[in-house]
Amino acid sequence: MPEHTDADGYSKVGPGPMVAIRLKWTVHRGDDDQFYVHETIGEQSAPVVSGPMTSEAAVHFVDAHEHEAHRRFEELRSEIAGRSSLAEFERKGEA
Repeated sequence: MPEHTDADGYSKVGPGPMVAIRLKWTVHRGDDDQFYVHETIGEQSAPVVSGPMTSEAAVHFVDAHEHEAHRRFEELRSEIAGRSSLAEFERKGEA
């Protein structure tokens, strides 16, 4: 399977309303021609680096982590919405 050079710079951003806590994954080609994924939270954090890996594995890593972050965000958002709906129902029931 040939290496793809276009993986260098491939990037995705996680969900959420606040840039300061938003996850970002970016693929970088190392001096060893292997690929590394830099994961950051917000714009000022030091990256957590995963690798070395092939370009295909790096792109898959970014896609999988971004997908999981969106899934967890939607789950949390749904849970919060459910709790606020329940609290509203309970307040109306007491009136």
